[in-house]
Parts: sequence; structure tokens; C-alpha cells
Amino acid sequence: MKTIEKLVLILLAVLMTSCTKTGHLSAQNCAQAIINDMTLPCDACYHGTEGLSWGGKCSGNPGFSGITVPAKNFKGEWWHAMTSWGQVYIPCEGSSATNTRCQIRNVTTKFLKKDGKWYTMQSGAFGGAAYLENFADNKNIDAGSRDESANEGGLSVVVGIGQWTGYNYHFYPSGRAVVDTSNIVGIYTSCEARLILDDPKKPDDRQSCKNILSMGADWWLNETADWLPDWSANSGIGGGRSKWVTVEWQTFSMCTLSPDKILANPPCSK
Repeated sequence: MKTIEKLVLILLAVLMTSCTKTGHLSAQNCAQAIINDMTLPCDACYHGTEGLSWGGKCSGNPGFSGITVPAKNFKGEWWHAMTSWGQVYIPCEGSSATNTRCQIRNVTTKFLKKDGKWYTMQSGAFGGAAYLENFADNKNIDAGSRDESANEGGLSVVVGIGQWTGYNYHFYPSGRAVVDTSNIVGIYTSCEARLILDDPKKPDDRQSCKNILSMGADWWLNETADWLPDWSANSGIGGGRSKWVTVEWQTFSMCTLSPDKILANPPCSK
């Protein structure tokens, strides 16, 4: 074999090895990001939730403790549906930016089934509203969302300032996912978010904007059940930590699996 041919074969082998390693590391990094979202303390507390256990104290999240999939309500009825959700707040100390929006895209739910494969159950259209920060009486107003399909996708909102002072942005897919209780062992929800300018002609204050976002999921009795005051019609599955939204795209996630199982079979690599 000629020297030049040997060199080409060696180069191809190196490239193949590099690609394999890169792919493996990418999956690893993805898995670790999910684990971080479920274990690290929150970046900041949610404005207007100081009296609530899940908001104002910024004490982290329950993580993997007690998350069972599938699950039943306190009456012993199986949850046959679920939905992912996300929420964006300003932190307890507030935010001074007035020309920045939070852009959100790729709101996704995946189920891990007994065959060991992840299946996408929710994706595409999503929306929401600006709710009172403590969700009192479920009061909400229009969030003034802006279509960002021409700007890398999704939609954008202004949170916690101006006409939305005292309000968060709570979002969710357009329909619930059906849960087959005989064939589900894990749930993963995620979205991507970044900060963008509200008006490109005005000063760029994204660096001073403080938005925090977290992802989660809720059980429901079925696809159409309404909320009941005794909480028998729906219940929380879990929530990821609140994390700063930055000018770069990043993923926000929630997963019911333990860290070792996420590392072995990360949902984001499927």
C-alpha cells in the first residue's frame, strides 16, 4: 500500500473516532444539563411568590424525590393525561430592562416507554398567558406574545414590567398528552429560550434584563378534565430549577428519571 493511501486511511480513522467521541460527549453534556436542572439550587427566587414554598425562598427543587411514573391521585384513580408547562418570572430583586423580550421555542414532552425508547408526545404549537405571580384565583391577562417564526422560531413576551408588572408568563402546549399507564416509565419536558430586543431601534439592555425560567409537568385525569378545588383532577409531576435566561439559546428541562438513568439513556439525544 502506498504511503499516501495509508495516510488517507489513518485520517479517515481519526475522523470517525472524533465524530464518535463528539457524539458521545454531546449526549453526555445533554444528560448532565438535565441533571443540573433537577439538582442544582435555583438561580433566583420568583418575584411575588415570597410567601410560597416553591417560589420566594429559592431553596432549589424537590428534584427526583418521590416522583413516580405512572401515578394515581389521592382517590386511587390513575392519571391518564399530562402536559408540560413552563414559567418565566423576574427575580425577587426585580429587573431594570425595558427593551428586552424572552423568546421561547421547541416546547417538548417525551415519554420513556418500557421498550427503552423515548417518544415525542407534545411539540409544535404552544401558548399561555400572563398570570398573577402567585397564581391567586388563577387570574391572568393577555401576555402580548409576539410571533418569532421569522427570528429562529417560537414566540416572545415581556415579563414582570410595564403593563405586565406583577405578572409572570405561564405557557404550555395546545393539548394534553395521553398517558398509557401500562407502558410509561419516565417523562421529560423541555424548551429553549433566550433574550432578544423588543425594539431594535432602542438601546440594547439585554445584559441588564433579569428573567428566570423553569420547566415542569402536571398530571391530569384525562384530556378534557377541568380543574377541581380538591386537586383530584390534576397534580404536579415535577419541576426543574429556575435558571437565568441569557442572550444565547439554552435548554430548560424537567425529567422524572434518576441521574444514573438519565446518563444511560438521555432523552435529548433521541
